[in-house]
Amino acid sequence: MASKRELIVQNIVTQIQSISSIKMVTREPKDILELSVASFPHVLVETANETRDNSSFGTEVRKESELEILLNIVVHGNNRDQQRNNAIEAIEQKLDIDVTRGGHAFDSMLTEVTIRELNEAAPYGQAVMLLTIKYFYTKGTP
Repeated sequence: MASKRELIVQNIVTQIQSISSIKMVTREPKDILELSVASFPHVLVETANETRDNSSFGTEVRKESELEILLNIVVHGNNRDQQRNNAIEAIEQKLDIDVTRGGHAFDSMLTEVTIRELNEAAPYGQAVMLLTIKYFYTKGTP
């Protein structure tokens, strides 16, 4: 059985894959120079930092977790800024429909958007969306 953490990430991937304007969603990094133009906008979903805290004690320890998910967006074309903005808006709108991530979290939200211009040249543009997911789990079943 998958952990709640994994179920949350799977939910995010599934939701982003259902956005018609997003052409490719992966969980493993790809060399953008090897992708076809039809693969953009491309979104790489990565699990990032997590903080955990005990929320109850006794025979069954319940923990509260705050998980960060990075959505690395790469666009291709002459209108990079517009494409980034459109992808960010489409993803945020889709993920806001169910902030419980399929019932596995009690809250999730977009907390930061960063535009990346490092080591990048036209026609590529990048942005990173930081999602913060709050969920509970019982110790031994993260």
